[in-house]
Amino acid sequence: MKRIKAVLGKKWTYLLLLVALGWIFWLWILPYRYTAMALWGIAGTVGVYDLLARLGRKHPAPARRMRRLFTGCLCLILALMTVTGGLVLSGAGGAEDPACAYVVVLGAGVNGTQPSPSLEERLEAALAYLQTYPEAQCVVSGGQGGGENITEALCMYTWLTDRGIPPERIWQEERASSTQENLRFSLELIQEKTGSRPQELAVVSSEYHLYRASCMAQEEGVECLGVPAATYPLVLRLHYGFREIFGVWYFLLFGRSQHGRRTCHG
Repeated sequence: MKRIKAVLGKKWTYLLLLVALGWIFWLWILPYRYTAMALWGIAGTVGVYDLLARLGRKHPAPARRMRRLFTGCLCLILALMTVTGGLVLSGAGGAEDPACAYVVVLGAGVNGTQPSPSLEERLEAALAYLQTYPEAQCVVSGGQGGGENITEALCMYTWLTDRGIPPERIWQEERASSTQENLRFSLELIQEKTGSRPQELAVVSSEYHLYRASCMAQEEGVECLGVPAATYPLVLRLHYGFREIFGVWYFLLFGRSQHGRRTCHG
């Protein structure tokens, strides 16, 4: 062990501590798993540069080329993350005028029969919207997942009606298991109820999620009027915002339909 310490130095002790801290987040603080990935990324980046510096003492030319290549890749990734983060931030404020005939509340986790903190934040925003726009028809969308005793739609319906929203103003969509399905099935439900498909939807979701939701809405051929639900505490908002960068990448790379390659707007 002493020999290893002598070879690697104190820097690697700190890097291993970062890795261990990442595992703590990953295994026991589940909402912050992307924080674990960030810690591992920092530790890995510093570790690679340290190894290249050590390699450079004996083989300077190859080490220099590898360092340039690694730095270029790192800069590209950071640039893409910055741009994507800017897009996520651009959608976080929602629409200037979200008045709409239909508002869809996107589901989130349910703890047994009670809304999770994230879902309750969305419901608070939905309640304020429905009170502000009394003519709007609401669709609560979300199926039943693991650890949930009822559907997310039923949980939202109960929460809103308990706070004075008339039951006839709320339609339940109980099949969706993803944001794309939330929007698609909600549009199908509206068409089934009214005989026509709307051209725009007000969409209630967490502020960090609205940009991706707007992209998915455009895939479904409708304009998204974002209604942001504030996420607390701030550290959790930052964490989910960081996670959302990868969600946007996944959607743009794998989640878009072949016929709908539109530009997304927040």
